[in-house]
Parts: sequence; structure tokens; C-alpha cells
Amino acid sequence: MKNSLYKAEIYLLINIGLAVALLFNPRLSTIFSVIIIIYGVFRIFNKKNVDGFAHIVAAYIVGIEVLFRMNSGGFGYEYGKYATMLFLILGILVGKYKKKIPNVFVVFILLMFPSLFFAEYSSFEFARQMVSFNVAGPICLGVAAIYFYQRKISIVEFRKILLALLYPIVAMTFFVYFRSGSLEDVKFTTESNFLTSGGFGPNQVSTIFGLGILIIGIAYFLNIRLFRIRYLDTFLLLMFLVRGLATFSRGGMLAPIVAIIICLIVMTLTNPNFQKRIGKVVYAFLVIFVLGFMGFYYVNEVSGGLLEMRFKGESMYNKEKNNMFSGREEIFSEDLEIFKDNVLTGVGPGLAGEKREEMTGIMAAAHIEYSRLLAEHGIFGMIAILIIILVPIKVFFQLKSTDDKILLILCVVFVYVTLGHAAMRTAAPGFIFGLAFINIIRKRQ
Repeated sequence: MKNSLYKAEIYLLINIGLAVALLFNPRLSTIFSVIIIIYGVFRIFNKKNVDGFAHIVAAYIVGIEVLFRMNSGGFGYEYGKYATMLFLILGILVGKYKKKIPNVFVVFILLMFPSLFFAEYSSFEFARQMVSFNVAGPICLGVAAIYFYQRKISIVEFRKILLALLYPIVAMTFFVYFRSGSLEDVKFTTESNFLTSGGFGPNQVSTIFGLGILIIGIAYFLNIRLFRIRYLDTFLLLMFLVRGLATFSRGGMLAPIVAIIICLIVMTLTNPNFQKRIGKVVYAFLVIFVLGFMGFYYVNEVSGGLLEMRFKGESMYNKEKNNMFSGREEIFSEDLEIFKDNVLTGVGPGLAGEKREEMTGIMAAAHIEYSRLLAEHGIFGMIAILIIILVPIKVFFQLKSTDDKILLILCVVFVYVTLGHAAMRTAAPGFIFGLAFINIIRKRQ
């Protein structure tokens, strides 16, 4: 299979087979997760990460994380983040590729720890759970940024990263389809739909489908052919759109679309070289737009118009109730109140939920990473936010390559939107943020 012209398609079928196997035996996810760790560590040490396997296997983990969670596999809920960090750190330590470590992201990681010394947890186990759930995401982002920052990666190798992300997302799409059944048989409401999400959290499932759309969008923008079978990527794009929209979780679908629109605007206004490829890019955007319209129209029809109501923020139960932000604006405001009372160190990782319960009587975890960082990390969280916002802007104006600028915008904007609706529930935003800083090398360079 090494020299097969259809290697990507064969790997895709293998991953779809994995999804089908998980439908019959969910425990296989745990076995498979162990195999990935053992083989990944062995391969990285054996070849000293010369072939970049650390970021390939890390990309695969990012893509398959939610599928594992659906099947209770992966040795703990945060398996995806820890496995991603493990592979990238090993890649840095044993790899022969040497580069200067960006100190700003080392500082970013260190900013996650001061609040721990002032937090008041009821027990060690509770502290472990809260720290694991809330700190692993930002640290994963920092590790990914350190690993990828100014790392030179050929366009061929970059294609492998995109495919490694894509394979398990396609597998998850089939898994959700077979577990959920036809959309025509689903009873929809104007709330997020667990049934169409394969029985798992719609927010996370939608985020991963959105990541699939972003991957294909990046390939279009950078003129990378993912598969030899023509229009296969277009078909996959439509699958992601339909199943993502069917979750009724809007953020995951909006993130890649917003990223693509902003990339088009910024690159058109700031980069003369971009105008040379504007024809192909606009064509790609039109393809995504048309498919998006088709997907939206189909899901809206089978839901009896409820999808349109969902995106308008309307509720089928209360016509006067505005549901545009699904209550996130209230949590955001409460986080800001907590920050005002704990400006210096915050209340500690995971404790904003308890403070919120004291204030309102309602226990709710933050979906907005920005306000969570402020409430739980205080001034250190504010500095962390400034780092993830200002560093990409600075880097953008230093870049000369059109490819690198396109990638930076698409990845960073996707992450910014994701952090605004799904926080760092998954490893995806951290990994994609780091990926934004690579330097793509084409043969002519």
C-alpha cells in the first residue's frame, strides 16, 4: 500500500471500518487508544521524529478524540489532550529538528499555575478533576504553539497532517449516521440535539464537524489535492455540513465559515500576491457556500423550519424568548463579576462554576474560554488572552509567504470562534492554534 496511488482513500476506508466496529463493540475504542499510544511513542523514539510522526499522530488524536469519548474509550475524558501533548513533547525532546523555543508560549503555559496556589478545593480528587478539565486545554495550546512555531514543513507533509485530522472525522460522521439514523425520522426542537450527535454532546460533535470543514477549506485555499478520486472531498464537505447542522449546535458550523470569510477579506486587502490565486479561492468559497446552502436547506426542511429558528435565536416553546447565545451571555457576565472580585489570581481552575452557583443558584460550566480565564486565573488569565490574540497579529505582519498568511488566518480565526462557544473542551483548538504558526515549504522554494 506504500506506493498505492489511492493510499489516502484506503486509509479512509480503514477508518470507516473502525467506526462500524465501534458500533458493535464500543470497548474497542479503549484498545485502539492504547495501540495508538504504544505505537506512537515507539515510532517517535525509533526514528527520532525525523519523519514528523509526532505531529502526524497528534493530528490523528485530535480528530478521533470525540469519537473515543462517544465510546467511553481513551483512559479518561482528557485522553485526547494528554496524548496530543505527549506526542508533541516527545517530538521536541527526541527530534533532530532544532529551533528556538518561543518564550512567549512558555510564559503562556506558566500563567496557568499561579491560581492553583490560592484555590480552595474541597478534596484532592475534586482538585485533580477540575485542574485536568480546565488547565489541560490551555497547556495543550501552549505545547502545540511551541512545537509548530516557525517549523518548516513541506507541502507534502502538510497534506499528511490534514489527512490525519480528516480520517477520524469521516469515521465519526459514519458512526453518528449509523447510530442516529436518517434525519427524516428525528424529532427536532430548537435546542441542541443529542440524537443527531450520536448520543453525545452536540457542541463537541459540531466543533469536530466544523474542523472537518476547515481542513477541506485549507486544502482548497492552498491548492492541495487530498484525494485522487475527484470530488471526494466535496462529498465529505457536504457530509460534514449536513451532520453538523443537524446537531443544532451553531458554533461549530459558524467557526470555519467565519474563518474563510475573514481570510478572503484580509488577504484581498493586504496581500497583492493573493490576487493571483483569487480566482481559484473564490471558486472554492463559492463551492463551500453553495454546499452550505444546500445542507442548510435540507436540514431546515426535514426539521420543519426549526433550524432557521435556531440560527435566529428563536425558541419553539417561547416565541418571546431570545435564545441567540443559549444563555452564554449570562455566564459571561457572571464570570466578569467573579473576575472583578478576584482580579489578582482568580478563584482557581474549575471553581468559577461553584462561585456561579453561589451567585445564582445554578451550577454551569463556562463555554467561553476568555471569560473563564479571567474568572479562574485573574490577571494571569488576562495576560494569557492577550498572548493568544496579539502574538498571531504580530506574526502575520512578519510573514512573507502567502501560504503561511492564509493558514494563520484560517486557523487562528477558527480557534477564536471556537473558544467563544466551546471553550477548550477538546484538543482541537489548541492543536489548530499551534498549526497556524508553521512555515509551509513548496518545492520551488
